[in-house]
Amino acid sequence: MVRGSYFTSSTALKAQAPRSPIMIAPLSLPLHFLLILTGLILPLIQTVHSQDNGIAFKRNLADEAVTENFSADQAIEFIEHSVARWQVSRKCVTCHTNGLHLVTASLATPSSKVFLESREFARDYVTGYISGKSKPRGQHGAIEGIVATSCFLTISEMTTGGKLHPDTAAALDHIWTKQSPSGAWKNWLKCHWGPFESDDHYGVSLAAIALNMTPASYQEKEPARSAKGKLQQFLQENPPSSLHQKGMLLWASKYDSTLTKPIQIKQWVEELRTLQHEDGGWTLIQLGNHDWQREDGKAQQQMSDGYATAFTIYVLRMAEVEIKDPAIQRGLSWLKSNQRESGRWFTHSPRRDGKHYITQAATNMALLALASCNELPQ
Repeated sequence: MVRGSYFTSSTALKAQAPRSPIMIAPLSLPLHFLLILTGLILPLIQTVHSQDNGIAFKRNLADEAVTENFSADQAIEFIEHSVARWQVSRKCVTCHTNGLHLVTASLATPSSKVFLESREFARDYVTGYISGKSKPRGQHGAIEGIVATSCFLTISEMTTGGKLHPDTAAALDHIWTKQSPSGAWKNWLKCHWGPFESDDHYGVSLAAIALNMTPASYQEKEPARSAKGKLQQFLQENPPSSLHQKGMLLWASKYDSTLTKPIQIKQWVEELRTLQHEDGGWTLIQLGNHDWQREDGKAQQQMSDGYATAFTIYVLRMAEVEIKDPAIQRGLSWLKSNQRESGRWFTHSPRRDGKHYITQAATNMALLALASCNELPQ
């Protein structure tokens, strides 16, 4: 899944601002004046990158203020601007942004124009590489992107209408032909960037969710039937080594009860409960394993964050933990009291400081968690 800069909308900055700072002729100004101007301009450069229709786009920043009042509408506005802008500027699908949003929007905003256009974009994206019309370039068209996009589309379409679009069915058929005998996908990107790009487990569990949501008429035919057997075999032979992997299996088990045993579900739910902090949140790195590594060797962030909290709430709900459960209620309270002014839920990248791409996934996941608890406006 290709990554790049994520810049996102903030209604707190909707006032029109100049497109470029004051142009300075450096050699014509005294040094002390240049230093003053630098102190004024650099914060702007760090915060505001560009504008679309008068909306200022901000980087994912750890020090962005928390909003005074939780707003689902603000979160939706944030992620829809991010998704639409990503597709125009990057022309790809990633787990961090528009990919996971296909799942989120199918529950949160199923009639949204941005969502419907994003779904068409995703179909065209995978179809282009499958047909050969689009040529792979770097991570564009790489196997993890094709598999994940096909799965996100499937989950999205089955959630909103219970029917596969012909292009999505063709994409699924294609990824099964690329599946290795082990059940995973050869050359899945593994760059220590948890949770999506650190091992084979994420792709397999995501595919298990998608395939088991398809109509029985699809699952009963080849190549889907063989693919399902391979997925089950991989998950049996490769037990989860992280709580994120266990959480994905809790999600998958909602659609295929043979993937886990009741005692495992009970144990994993308790493990997730144990990691809940006093403030009601969970921490991303604590859901990972040794494959999640910072490239600079620094200590990982240990504070509660948006992705871990939302992901845990959602998979607990998939495991049929009730909304009124204290862990769910405390987690929801954390989400509502830690939304940033832009509408996002900031999350530190487990790989490197900088753009913190996981924040977009966190915001998508937060909306999924809220929807699963009937906390979004109808």
